[in-house]
Amino acid sequence: TLSGNKIMKKLTLFLAFALALVLSGCGTKRQYFEPAQTSGEISLSKDLPSYIKSANANGATLANGNIVTKTGLNTSVTLPENFNFLNEENGFIISASINGDLNVTDPSGHSVYSGKFPTAIVAASLDHNQLAAISASNHIYLIDTNTATTIMEYSSSDIAAVDSRVVAPYFMSSLIVYPALDGKIYIVQKDTGRILRDVVVSSENFFNNIIFLGVEGDNLIAATAKKLIVINPSQTVYYDGEIKDVLVHNDEIYIFKKDGTIVRTDLMLKEQNKVNFKFAIFSAATIINNKLYIIEKTGYVIKTNLDLSGAEIYEFSDEIKDKSFMGNGAFYYDNEYVNLGQ
Repeated sequence: TLSGNKIMKKLTLFLAFALALVLSGCGTKRQYFEPAQTSGEISLSKDLPSYIKSANANGATLANGNIVTKTGLNTSVTLPENFNFLNEENGFIISASINGDLNVTDPSGHSVYSGKFPTAIVAASLDHNQLAAISASNHIYLIDTNTATTIMEYSSSDIAAVDSRVVAPYFMSSLIVYPALDGKIYIVQKDTGRILRDVVVSSENFFNNIIFLGVEGDNLIAATAKKLIVINPSQTVYYDGEIKDVLVHNDEIYIFKKDGTIVRTDLMLKEQNKVNFKFAIFSAATIINNKLYIIEKTGYVIKTNLDLSGAEIYEFSDEIKDKSFMGNGAFYYDNEYVNLGQ
């Protein structure tokens, strides 16, 4: 029939259009960072006893239970199979399981605190007997490890999705700063556990957790993947952008953006200068001997002066396809590592 022919014609046109979309999608080439020239090669030259199974801003957990902290590999620690390293303070190790178990051990390996929580603890910090923790359900806790009592528990906003770059609470002299998973930071009185103030860094619906938290002088610096904020006694300033990572050094802030740009600012977020490495995907960065080292995900190490000048690009061992960690002067990936700056 005529109506049947019309239906078939429309269906044929629809299928042709859909096929064209698929083919055009397949023809889209991903753009890669391709430096015009390189200055040599840098290899992952040292072996780890096992591969990295989890990593965060403070360290990594190996599959055999050993840990890597910012000071290096620690083979004297062997975490239980389902536990992951969260943080370290003066030899005290904080670890947690995905089932909500939280454990703190002293430098001799004896447990000084263990607790069970409704959801997994994803970040924690320790200051003497005070343990500050954040759970996967965006609850913040302050715990006295001597008495195993909860001094403060507060439930922040519900979250839909979280960026893997979760950072730990920050202890100051009389305050604790909690970087929540919903784009807020909470300022808590250390001795009472009272929440003095909360600050919204950004208010995205997804992947809005704090990915950087630090203090430089009187300046509190926090960032999500969309916004960076600097708070000091006189003012609060913001920077908007697609942020991959942040590094603070000697009153300067380095903002690593998702488009391959590095922006250097002062503490008031006034831009000093910037440089773009076209299509670069920044994986990690550190400063060694007054040089900035950046790991580029597709297999390069970028080395610059602190003012971002004089870039040298080295071919790296491999693409960074899995979990990695940047310690003080070393980069750890899979079951190997390299000491940078040597």
